Formats: sequence, C-alpha cells, structure tokens
Amino acid sequence: MTNEREARREARKRAAHRRVEPDAAPAGETAIRSKPVRITADLAPELYRRLDKLTSRAAEEIDAAKVPAVALVRAWIRASDDPEVWAKVLAELRQDKQ
Repeated sequence: MTNEREARREARKRAAHRRVEPDAAPAGETAIRSKPVRITADLAPELYRRLDKLTSRAAEEIDAAKVPAVALVRAWIRASDDPEVWAKVLAELRQDKQ
C-alpha cells in the first residue's frame, strides 16, 4: 500500500510541475483529488437548535441512536436532485437574499 501511496504522490507532483510549463493544461484536468473537501458553516443559534432537533427527529424516524448533522446535510444535497426539493431550496435562497 505504501508503494501505491507513493506512486499517487509522485503522479500529483508530476502533474503539479506540468502546470507551470508553457501551454499547461488547467489544474482541474491534471490534478487528482483523493480526499473529501471540508466545509465549515457558522449557524445562528436558532438555526443550530433547529438542526439539532432535525437530527434527533431523523434518528427517531430511522431508528438510529444518532444522526450526525453532516449526514443530514449530505442527504439534503442528494435530495436536491428532486425538482420539488430544489424548488424549495431556491425559494429559501431567494428569501434569504432579500
């Protein structure tokens, strides 16, 4: 496994080096992302309490001990493929914008 990890590391180094050459391809075409992207969100206390209640409610409904907030966020992102869910998200965004 160490050899595989080192091979990937070397491939990333070569890709990074090629990006500084003339006529280099954009980074997105050469870089290989292997780690998840971390995001951070600051929530108002009221929104945090609502999120906490939602995770508790979800845990109860799926018969789990606990549902982490990040699991709920991931589920919402996947659910946004549904046009009705997406329409509600857009309506919220429009309201927040005002």
